[in-house]
Amino acid sequence: MRAAAFVLRRLLPIGMLVTVPASWAQSGSDGPDDSVINQLLALPDEVQEELPDDVKEFLAELDEESDWFPSASLTALVGERENVGLSAVVPQAAFFGEARAEGFLWWQPLDSVWEALAMIDGRYRSYESNPVVEDEQSWLGQAEVTWMPWRWLDVKTRAQGFYQDEVIDLSTSAAQRTVLPIQVLGGRADLKAQIYLPGGFSLESRAGTQRADYQHVAEDHYSRDWWHGVNWSPARWVRFSYGQQTIDRDYDFRSQTTAGGRSIGDTYLSFAQDEEQGRLRLKLNWRGEWQWNVLGGRLENRDNGAGFFDYDWERWQSELEWVSPEDRWEIRVEWEEKTTHYVNQTVGAGLNPAGREQIDRLWRGEVIWRFHDRWNARLEYEDTLSESNEIDATYADRTIWFGLSFDN
Repeated sequence: MRAAAFVLRRLLPIGMLVTVPASWAQSGSDGPDDSVINQLLALPDEVQEELPDDVKEFLAELDEESDWFPSASLTALVGERENVGLSAVVPQAAFFGEARAEGFLWWQPLDSVWEALAMIDGRYRSYESNPVVEDEQSWLGQAEVTWMPWRWLDVKTRAQGFYQDEVIDLSTSAAQRTVLPIQVLGGRADLKAQIYLPGGFSLESRAGTQRADYQHVAEDHYSRDWWHGVNWSPARWVRFSYGQQTIDRDYDFRSQTTAGGRSIGDTYLSFAQDEEQGRLRLKLNWRGEWQWNVLGGRLENRDNGAGFFDYDWERWQSELEWVSPEDRWEIRVEWEEKTTHYVNQTVGAGLNPAGREQIDRLWRGEVIWRFHDRWNARLEYEDTLSESNEIDATYADRTIWFGLSFDN
């Protein structure tokens, strides 16, 4: 997916004019690579001869290859985590080894209105002599097909499957702080349409459904969601998005409750959630490639009973990324904060107890050094703090790890 970015980096310094279509700027990623590549392939032979040698070699390889573009990467890391079980009372630290695997297959015939991709992403982590958790793993598989009958319309269908076996914090939708090792198996399907308008605007709508089954906890649920949004990208270096989402979640085993939290027999709990989100993305080419993403959003959750599980949260997220001119170095810094206010749940005793609150913060940093065409070294750092006004419910966790990756 970096093909077009590579071409642009090589052409812009020599003043080569390449038109970037609106669909490229509006898409969630950097957009279809063939939008730029097709323009280059359509150039007269005498003009193509003036292109840089590495760009000509890249286009020649494209012309000789099939319509399938596979890639894969393997990563091995070692590190230390300070609070494996996310305990608020007795944190347990441990050293670990971690293996990651990624596979990607992209099908995109030139001059076709169809494209498809499939990917798999997995992580396995083994802890050394930890009494809480021996190992953790997570897997995600995805396949999607995109239909682009006209330049102003994209229709995409997507299917996902996921599996998690790790320590998970379920406190947000529970009656109290709930953190424990859990196995989750689920899947998701989406249908999305995006219409591109003049002036860099686009409209998008998405409908999705998800199923998640949990082991040893009664969190199994089925959900449906609808997303509608607008994007504006007057130039390739800036993009603003705003959208609203409605989510309906139905639990298989959880019951409705009274206002005081007592379960009501022969009932099933459901949530209705309304979310809105705004995102700003800025890009800059100055001594490398800079990208800054800022996201702000809020969600309102209401249950179908007496409102014991009603809550509202606000979330802010910022991510800054820098890639060196020759793609040798990549640095990424991320910060996120989410504040959850519970409407009816309280903490403590007395005539006017305080409402339950929870604040989750995340800091993350990543440094990648590509010392070879296929090899890179990486250093990663993650710091988590989850604060609650419940008794013995605040925990912190810090992880640092480093290793090597091989890209094919």
